[in-house]
Amino acid sequence: MKGIYIHIPYCAKRCAYCSFVSGAPHESMPFYVKALIKEMSERLTVGEEISTIYIGGGTPSVLYRGAISEIIAFIRNRCAVSPTAEITVECNPDSVSKEFVDEIVGAGVNRVSIGLQTDNDELLKTINRPHDRQGFLRAYAELSKIKNKSVDLMLGLPGQTKEDLRSSLALVVSLNAPHISLYALKVEEGTLLYNSGFSVDEDFEADLYEIAYEFLTKNGYNRYEVSNFCLDDNYSRHNFAYWDMVDYYGFGVSAHSYLDGKRIANDDNINKYILGNCDVEITDVSADKAQEYIMLSLRTSVGLNLNRLLSYGVDLIKEKGKKVDELIKNGFLVRKGDNLVLSEGAYYIMNSIICSLM
Repeated sequence: MKGIYIHIPYCAKRCAYCSFVSGAPHESMPFYVKALIKEMSERLTVGEEISTIYIGGGTPSVLYRGAISEIIAFIRNRCAVSPTAEITVECNPDSVSKEFVDEIVGAGVNRVSIGLQTDNDELLKTINRPHDRQGFLRAYAELSKIKNKSVDLMLGLPGQTKEDLRSSLALVVSLNAPHISLYALKVEEGTLLYNSGFSVDEDFEADLYEIAYEFLTKNGYNRYEVSNFCLDDNYSRHNFAYWDMVDYYGFGVSAHSYLDGKRIANDDNINKYILGNCDVEITDVSADKAQEYIMLSLRTSVGLNLNRLLSYGVDLIKEKGKKVDELIKNGFLVRKGDNLVLSEGAYYIMNSIICSLM
């Protein structure tokens, strides 16, 4: 079974940290949805089995009513969508309404991802978010029909303090949110934050991550991936498929796919896409599966399976045995049967560990 990701390049306003393709004029929405369905009709095989659908952006919740239903209905008519498929839609609090909730519930959406980022209203203004704390609480309550909710929080925002983070964590935990994503702020060229001259204090960001990890684990959350925490088994099946190298389609402007060992990147020109010119860049990564597997698997609590890596042509114990032993001895890696898993403290130096094994 494959997953489907759909990119929606529309927002109420552009966040100060955003580097995604978004901000398309809202009057172009019907034409974009038409182009999206055209692309799916050309690329999706009739009867193809689909296990997850993820509609992200941008802000899918700003779409005109009926658009999300139309997109999901097309996929259902074209493909064999599993009866237990996870279907996720991203939303921002300001664009969550009763009509939006009724539409997505009627379309079979069973998971939502809500962008909070912080519950500090002044920080929300600083990063140009179109909502406040109270707006988030209203939206969360409005979404009560959908039990599987994920909330996004950010680390390293301009002026953010440790107490700010604790307040945001306490709020989300008090709601018993099944899933929480923690994103470390990256200031990328072309964003409003970059143009303002702001730079991230990476040491302080690491301190914030440690606070969040301790807070969430003490409150029953499991860290199943470096940036993602859940209660019980409420992990994101769609996102986990990325880290497990499962094939998935990406539809829409700037969307990426991973199919049969090839990465496919759609062009990021919205106007060209709407006109039906979906230029793509194809990269064959089939020869690099072992390195990709090392890089992705060690981000997760499942870890790296040595036998699976061997099927990609790499005997890690034979080639890097001394390094593996050293990392285990120093408490950075734990061996669990045929799996190698990062220890709790190793997540802070995860990238250097991964590089040393590739």
